[in-house]
Amino acid sequence: MHKENYNTKAVVETGLISSLIVIIMLMTIYIPLFSMLGVFILPIPVTVLYIRHNYKVTVGGVVTSAILIAMLYSPISAFTSSVMFGFTGITLGYCIKKNKKVLTTLLFLAVASAAAMIIDFSVYVTFINHGGIIAFINHQIQMMKDSMIAANEIYSKMGVPQAQLAQLNAQFNILTPEFIIQLMPAVLLFMAFSSAYINYSMTRVILRKLKYEIEPIAPFTSLYINNRIGTSVLILIIVGMLLDRSNISSGKFILVSFEIVLQMILLIDGVAVAAYYLKNTLKFRNVFAVLIIIFTVSSPSISIVYVCTGLMDMIFDFRKLDPFRRKKAQ
Repeated sequence: MHKENYNTKAVVETGLISSLIVIIMLMTIYIPLFSMLGVFILPIPVTVLYIRHNYKVTVGGVVTSAILIAMLYSPISAFTSSVMFGFTGITLGYCIKKNKKVLTTLLFLAVASAAAMIIDFSVYVTFINHGGIIAFINHQIQMMKDSMIAANEIYSKMGVPQAQLAQLNAQFNILTPEFIIQLMPAVLLFMAFSSAYINYSMTRVILRKLKYEIEPIAPFTSLYINNRIGTSVLILIIVGMLLDRSNISSGKFILVSFEIVLQMILLIDGVAVAAYYLKNTLKFRNVFAVLIIIFTVSSPSISIVYVCTGLMDMIFDFRKLDPFRRKKAQ
């Protein structure tokens, strides 16, 4: 009898949550202002369903939602959206139910988000764009070129000197298909961890309302890059360099891609170090610290300082945050 009641409860909750997912999905499709927010809201019902029941019940809810979305809107959209919110929702639910640490949860969630993004993009360029990744990138570059031409005409009429326009055009010319492909791993890494952070934060707010105790994310000022991560990326850069010198085509891609990845993670670490000292040493208010960082990081010459700061912090651990080094010191 208890098992029968449990199964009935699981079926009812799966049906309700599947209906909720479909409603949120349709709102995401038809309400433009809701589309960005909906991407982060959709995994929350899946996470709740996993925490309350198990993997099989949750997968059943995701599949049911996908079928309903396919019937009401589009099979392709149903597949890609269910992969997106299914992967992230199930991963987050699993980590919370197994009491994983926050950093472990964010790492798993970032991997799930990256996998979902790759699948979504692959489906789009294959079945919707019909031209493959190179054709898609060329189309996007051409659209940006057309916009740049139109902007140049407007700026010329406004009296902007031709020398400044030439500088803008020169910066734009670096956007080639090869460069964008090399940039994609860094962009994917940034988007995956940003998505993981937002998903975790929003889900935590909802779960606390439902009386679940969820560990908070540590403040940005305590973010650091473990030297093992930096060393791993550096090894990949060296591998790319060796392959490139051997005239292996993939070597250039690996070299440039992970150079950008290394610069990005060092920049983030450097910004976290600056935020830490602005807040804790100089006693700046959060608003002023954020404004200072925004204005300085947007300057190419100053952003290099952040990258160097991140490198020094990875080597010397200024804030003493690396647990491996603390163990050695003890």
